[in-house]
This record gives sequence, C-alpha cells and structure tokens, in this order.
Amino acid sequence: MKIRILLSITILWFLSLTVSASRNSFYIKNGLLDLELTNIEEIHSIKLQGDWEFYWNQLLEPQDFKDSEGKLNPQLVKLPRSWTSYKLDSVKLPNEGFATYRLVINKKPDTAKTIYGLKISSVFSNYKLWINGQLITEVGKVGVTDTLSVPQFKFQDIPFILDPEKEKTDKIEVIIQVSNFSHQRAGLQKPMFFSTYENLRSESRWMDILNLIIIGIILVIGINHLNMYLFRRKDVSNLYFSIVSIVMILRNITTGDRIITYFIPNINWELLVKLDNFSGFGTIPLFALFIYSLFKVDFPKVLRNIIIIIGVFVTLLVFATPANFYGKYRMFFEIYILIFGLYLTFGVLLKSAIRRRPTAFFAFLGMFILYTTAINDVLSSMGLIQSAYVAPYGLVAFMIIQSITITFKSAKAINENEDLSEQLTLEKENLEKNITERTQELQSQHEQLITHQEKEKEQSWINNGMTIINDILADNKNDFKALSSKVLSQLIKHIRATFGVLYMLSNDDEADTYLELIADYGCSNDIRKDKAKIHVTTGIVGVSYTENRLMIVNDVPENFIKIESGLGESQPEALLIIPLSIDEKVFGIIEIASFNRFTDLEIEFTKRIAFNIANNLNNIRMNENSSELIEKFKVQAQLMQEKEEEMRQNLEEMEAIREQYEELRKKNEQ
Repeated sequence: MKIRILLSITILWFLSLTVSASRNSFYIKNGLLDLELTNIEEIHSIKLQGDWEFYWNQLLEPQDFKDSEGKLNPQLVKLPRSWTSYKLDSVKLPNEGFATYRLVINKKPDTAKTIYGLKISSVFSNYKLWINGQLITEVGKVGVTDTLSVPQFKFQDIPFILDPEKEKTDKIEVIIQVSNFSHQRAGLQKPMFFSTYENLRSESRWMDILNLIIIGIILVIGINHLNMYLFRRKDVSNLYFSIVSIVMILRNITTGDRIITYFIPNINWELLVKLDNFSGFGTIPLFALFIYSLFKVDFPKVLRNIIIIIGVFVTLLVFATPANFYGKYRMFFEIYILIFGLYLTFGVLLKSAIRRRPTAFFAFLGMFILYTTAINDVLSSMGLIQSAYVAPYGLVAFMIIQSITITFKSAKAINENEDLSEQLTLEKENLEKNITERTQELQSQHEQLITHQEKEKEQSWINNGMTIINDILADNKNDFKALSSKVLSQLIKHIRATFGVLYMLSNDDEADTYLELIADYGCSNDIRKDKAKIHVTTGIVGVSYTENRLMIVNDVPENFIKIESGLGESQPEALLIIPLSIDEKVFGIIEIASFNRFTDLEIEFTKRIAFNIANNLNNIRMNENSSELIEKFKVQAQLMQEKEEEMRQNLEEMEAIREQYEELRKKNEQ
C-alpha cells in the first residue's frame, strides 16, 4: 500500500513538472518584451515567448532596420513555433525558405558592465544572431538557396556584454536570420531563454548534470537487465528492456540539449536528425516486445506483430530517406506512437493490472508516467504546447519502478527459494530416511531373494539327485545287486563323498540276525572281507539299526577306517550312517565316509532319498524272495509229482501182485 501511494505521488510530481515547465509570466507583445520593472538577476531564465517580428524570405541585418527607419512592414508571429504554421496573405508558408526574426527587450539601465546571455537549443535548421547590431554567433550557414544553406544543430548559451559606459543598456535588440531547406519543421520551433549569463550557465550546468545522472541511471539499469538476460536467457523481457534503455539513452543525447554534439561537434546533421527520430519512433515496437514477453495472455500476438511491422517500416523509412522527405509523414508517425502507446498502457497493462497479473500494476504505473511525459514531448515537438522535454524523467521513473518490480520479484523468488530450500532440506532428510528404510527393506528383500534362490538351488539339487536315483531305481528292478551298487555309487557321487557301503538284513538264521554287505563304493578287499557281515548289536552301525536313527560322526578316530587309493590311504573326516526303514522297520544300513564334513543339505537329501531306496530295495528283495519260494515250491511240487507217480506205479504193482495172489489162492483152493 505504501509503495502505491509513493508511486501515485511520483505521477503527480511528474505532471506538475510538465505543467510548471510551461508556465511563464512574461509575454512578448508586438515584438517588444517589457522588463523595466523586473530584476533580471533574480530570475533564472525568461522564456522568450509571444509575438515576434517576422520577415519572410528576407535576410535582414541590423543596418537594414536602421536604414529603413520604420518603413519595414513586419508580420507578428507566435514563438516558439515552426513557420510552417504561419500564413502570409492567407497562404500557409512552406517549410523551405528563409526569414528574419526580430525582438526588442526593454529593461532597466545597468549601472555596471553586465554579461547577459541567450539560451538557444535547436533551430531548424541554421541561424545567424545579432544583438544590438553586433554579430554574436552563426550556427550552420544561412542561405537563400539549398546549395548555400548548411544545416546544423548546436545547443549553446550565448553571452553578450552591456557596458553603460560605452552604450545605452536599457534596450536589447535581437535579430535572428534563419534558413531551412532540409527539414519539415522550420524556424524557431524550440523556446529561447534570456537572463544573465551566469544564471543561464548555472541552469545549463544543472541540466547537464541532471542529464548525465539520467543517462547513468538508464545505463546502469540497462546493463543490469542485459546481465540478467545473459545469466537467464529464458527471460527475454530483460533483453528487450536493456535494448529500450540503449535507445532511450540515444534519445536523451540526440534531443533537447543534444549532448552528443559536445562529444562529436562535427556530427553529420542528417545522421543526428535520423538518430533523433529513430529514438522516438523505434521505441514502440521494443516496448511491445517487452510487454508481450511479460503479459502474453492479455496481449494478442496479431496486434504485437502489427506494431512491430509498422515500427520496422517507420525505422527503415527514417534511415533510408532524407529528413525533408520522411518528415512529411511525421504526423502519421506521431499518431502511430499515440494510438499504440495508449493501447500498450491501457489496453494491455491496465487490463493485466485489473486481472491481477503479477507485477502488472507497477508495470502499468511506470508506463503511464513514461507515456504521459512522452505525450508532453510529442505535443511540444508538434508546437501544440510549449513545455520542456520531460520524457527522460518519465523513463527514469519507469525504469526505477521496473527495477523495484524486479527487486520485488527477486526478493520473492529468494524467499520462495529459501522456503523451498527448507522444504527440500526436510524432504531430503525424510527422503534419506525413506531411502535408508527402503534400502534396508530392499536389502532384506534381496537377502530373502538370495535365501529363496539358495533354497530353490538346494531344492533343485535335491530334486535333481532324487530324479537320477529314482531313475536308477526304476531301471534296475530285476537285479537287486546291480541296483544296490548303482544307487550307492550315485548317492556317494551326488553328496561328494568318497567311501560307502550298503548293508541289508539277512534272514538266513533267525536266531542270529546280522547285516550283510550287499554293495560298496571305494572299499578295499580287506574291508569287504572283514565287514562282510555285521551283527545288529555291533558298533555304531548296530546302534543305528537298533534305534532306527541317522547318525553322524565327525572327527573320526584314528584307525577307525582307512580309505585307500593307488597312491596310499587316508582317514576320512566324517561318517554318515543312514538306516533304511519302512514303517519303523529297519532292513538295511548305508554307511558313507567323506574327507569333508557333511552339510545339512547333504544330510537332508540323504534322509529324503533313503525312504525311496529302502522301499525299492525292499520290494526287489521281497520279489526275489518270492521268486525263490516259487522256485522251491515248483521243485517240491515236481518231487511230489514224481513220488506220486512212483506210488501209483507201486500200487499198480501191488495190485498186480494181489491179483496174482488171488489167482494163486483160487487155484490152490481148487
């Protein structure tokens, strides 16, 4: 709220500056300015405005006025104003021609030698000045034809001395010859000021300082925007604004006091006029680009393109044609600035401000100040009002407001970045915590996956081994010895053991139960002989049989068992004794020896495959026993059949003997 009040006061200050610049209580009447009651030294400057004597197409000198003794018939014209606005015999004067202006100033006589001065800015397009009959200065070359006339701009404070000891000092006669064949505006369009030379110099000095300050401010802001663009190229509004700053610096040094002539005194007049006009007409397209980059939603692209196309056309016309040509269309150029300047200010920025676009209110306020001062300069340039050029001050106000806006945006962005940084820090901490938790979770899942894979791998190893052994069991059902040997061999290889034997319960002698060696792997002949039969109550094998318990022996005692090879013999590290049982009934034992301790997986595999081995071996053993019994039954049946045949033959023989006996007995009885 305070910023808005401050900016509103700034607007009123600029408006009052414009109004005060046009105020002057002194007015020339009938070519005479009466200052007899005025203390000139106390007044900084007196604007020479009012009715001057005007002599069209006449280059009169002081002597001509003395010789004529009032016979000349002057035309009274309003100054400052271009002579193209005058009419002679109801005919409007052309811009090309020459004329003489004359003014008489009445004042109090001086009591001492005093240095007075005239402040003359731009005269279209050259002039020659006499004061009290003395030639004071000539800017350019005054001539009656185009070839004789040389245009030139030169802002200067012109001193002249009044000495009461040498002449009367109560009257000052000012005669100015002007010719123009180069510009559409002609004559004394810009105001002239009169005062003591010290007052004029003091005022000019302050104006020069102020102009340099303005140029410095604009330059610093322009460079700042350019740097912002170089560091952040996405924001092209900074680039457009920096270009506007450069163009407005150009305008400040080529208009008004034309500071550029201080540094380049012999600058080409045509080039100076082109730079002057370009800096005025070329800003609208740049402002259009700048505003469009900020408020695209409220600025139709079609209108932006129209403004740019017209601006480019005007710029090309200014630089490609002489000032006397494109000056004919100056009115259209100024209408272009007026219409589209109003549109940018009120049609875009005000609308954006009403719609509460970010920073739109400040942009509108700055543009309003700038445009108000620009209109003042345009109207002053057209001769419709008489006021000082204040557009540079409006530009400074606009840029300061824009800088405040940028600072506000930057501060807001910094605050948002700080808040965002705090949020990011918090989010980072939470993220790190979440990452740690998630990492632990993933690690746990990874470990579970590895465990699962290991289990699958182990299960696959078990299943693969069982499949191989089951295939052996299925392919060797008719040969108990071969089956036992192959199963034992595959089992030892699968669990990476070295030695093994397979015992089966022998039922030959029910009174003396023992385990008989059926198959072996890696055994020596001595072991085969010594361990061919083991009583079910002997050693750990007997314990395993009796208790139907799998037994593991690590750190096998010395001389317990030896594993031999062609190179020697060695003692195993571990023994694994597996009972082969079905329905809690043990009918066999497998004993395995290894140079390495048995793993839980190998033990688990052995447990699981033992049942299949036991079941298949038992079935085959039973089948073999059944086959033996059947063979025995067949032998016994054959023997009984043979005995029956023998008994039948014996009976037949006995019957024959009995019959013989009966026959003999009958014969005897007879």
